[in-house]
Amino acid sequence: MMTSLELMRALLATALAGSAAMAVVLALRGMVRRRLGASAAYLLWLAVPAALLAVLLPAPHMAVPPMTAIGTAMSSAATRTATGMSPVLPWSALLGATWLVGALATAAWLLRQQHRFARGLGRLRRRDDGLWQAQATTGLPAIIGLLPPRIVLPVDFEQRYTAQERRLVLLHERVHLRRGDIVVNALLAAMQCLYWFNPLVPLAVRRCREDQEFSCDERVIAGGGARRSYGNAMLKTGLVSSSLPVGCPWQGEHPLKERIAMLKHPVPGKKQWLAMVLLSAGLSSGLGLAAWAAQPLALPQVAAGAGAGSTAMQPATGETPDAPARMPGFAAMTPPRYPPSMHTGQVLLKVEVAADGTATRVTVDRSSGHDDLDEAAMAAARGWTFVPAYRNGRAVAGEVSVPVRFEMDALSPGTGDAS
Repeated sequence: MMTSLELMRALLATALAGSAAMAVVLALRGMVRRRLGASAAYLLWLAVPAALLAVLLPAPHMAVPPMTAIGTAMSSAATRTATGMSPVLPWSALLGATWLVGALATAAWLLRQQHRFARGLGRLRRRDDGLWQAQATTGLPAIIGLLPPRIVLPVDFEQRYTAQERRLVLLHERVHLRRGDIVVNALLAAMQCLYWFNPLVPLAVRRCREDQEFSCDERVIAGGGARRSYGNAMLKTGLVSSSLPVGCPWQGEHPLKERIAMLKHPVPGKKQWLAMVLLSAGLSSGLGLAAWAAQPLALPQVAAGAGAGSTAMQPATGETPDAPARMPGFAAMTPPRYPPSMHTGQVLLKVEVAADGTATRVTVDRSSGHDDLDEAAMAAARGWTFVPAYRNGRAVAGEVSVPVRFEMDALSPGTGDAS
């Protein structure tokens, strides 16, 4: 199960990768829409989930020769009496709780908007044609709901629009349904909850939904829609009184002037469609690969395992502690000295290893809960010599995680220390 620290790291990594993808799309969408059409700009947003998912894939690995310890055990003979130590402040848990409060608050805010819009529709009535009719007019027609989505029409649908306009309005909503835009908007709402701390997310969500509407308008015109009648239908539709996070209102918070201006643009041809698909696929795969490759290189983790009464490290590649020290790829690791407190626990160290195999920086990645154990493990690790990581046949700097477990024998009282 993912710990709060691991969750915070995943959120931070995906937030950084997603922000980079959003910034690229926001910079390109205007130019792409002018040259290739609104649908091309909408397809660009696939780069954002591609970057988010790429970061969650396993990081690229660096080949490292096996590491083991010379002198794998240090006997301890001492009583089990231990003095109390102050626990390490759980910063990761506090960060996790803060994120959870923000995510729940954002979810409550979005649900309130959804409920407010649905309540403003009044009672819905199912029509003979399978559509739904509300008692209100503001913000309608619209698609609401997720399972299943429903096209909801205003109470004066037949009176407000001409037959041609009604056909175009329904065609617009059915394009949304056919493409699954309601699911896209639900995912955008979920992203707002997960990344409520990212100031770029609200702007990206707003622009993505604008491109969604521009693209839908373009598809209606490409399907034989009359531009003038379609523009008149837009002008006849009232703006929504509140946002609809999971839904597709016909006239939402989208720039009406820009939507009508888009109707004058020519419909993309086959060459433009091919270009937009290639551009979207290339950008999504490129940003996804860049996000994946930008992760810190993952070195094989040295597994900790020590018998009772010892602190020890075991090799990560299956060798036993009794493997001969003359074999290549071994590292000198003097086990930590057991603190007088006789606490037990496991410390996870993060060691930055230089190209010459020396430890340049040692930090505690996960504390044992006892300061003396953490300090003893770090003090020992600073004197370790590692086999460095290799890339293209050359030794390079890297990073390795080393768990160190402190355990005590069940000893009889009165025995002294031994090492």
